Amino acid sequence: MARHEPVPLPGLPPTIGPFSRAVRVGDLLYIAGTTALSNMTGDYHARKIPGTIEEQTRMTLDNIRAVVEGAGGKMSDIFKVVIMLKNPADYARLNAVRAEYFRDKPPVSTCFQANLMRDDVLVEIEAVAALT
Repeated sequence: MARHEPVPLPGLPPTIGPFSRAVRVGDLLYIAGTTALSNMTGDYHARKIPGTIEEQTRMTLDNIRAVVEGAGGKMSDIFKVVIMLKNPADYARLNAVRAEYFRDKPPVSTCFQANLMRDDVLVEIEAVAALT
């Protein structure tokens, strides 16, 4: 039976709760829900993020990239994403940005409307990657 191991990610700030940013089980890397705030430091409620869905999506995917690369992978290793979106009207704009990050091998995806942890957070994404 495969065991799960938290992935050490030097240079990234600690999570805001008792959870791992990423866990590896065999060749699979599970990346926790990530937002534009995930790689910022300081008081969670005092952190400032941009107001547009495009900017937040880019920051979120850059934060995911930092995690997957820190674990030895790359964005093309991601095969599944779950997207939590505050406003369904932002879906097309989110997808335009997402297409920039997943050009050749887009992952399978689930998206749903969610009431996120802060009013100014517009999107949260979790991901699963296959590392070799």
